[in-house]
Amino acid sequence: MSSKGKSTAQRKIEIAAAIKDWAEEKVKEGTLDQYVFRGQLNRSEIAAELGVSRSTLSSSNDLARAELEKIERTFLNLQPRPQNSGAGDRQITSSALESKLANTERELNSLRQRLAVKTAENEELKKKLASRNSLLDDIIPTGRRVQI
Repeated sequence: MSSKGKSTAQRKIEIAAAIKDWAEEKVKEGTLDQYVFRGQLNRSEIAAELGVSRSTLSSSNDLARAELEKIERTFLNLQPRPQNSGAGDRQITSSALESKLANTERELNSLRQRLAVKTAENEELKKKLASRNSLLDDIIPTGRRVQI
């Protein structure tokens, strides 16, 4: 696609049409599902195949973004993604919370074990230091050489 001498609006329309044609071709081939990554179409791969930049398919081209979301809903039966949802709008499932809780508990137990090991090591080093200090206390007043 050559963009020389074309307006931005014409270019956006051409890209949206190219996306539609690309999707129809992939549906006919039965390979559209190979472009799904984390529940949505992989825009980077699609952009590479169409010969456009990745940003053209998302932020800078509303027509292209709408076309991709339409393809996701129609052919992949995916739910539309919420636009700019705030932190308060997020719905978290109980299984996700249970999974997060289990991961947090595992991490906490691991940290407790590391703390116990480091505490024991610290106590051992304190004992060694105390024995060396008592040896140094004997050496310093007498001026004798003692091998440590």
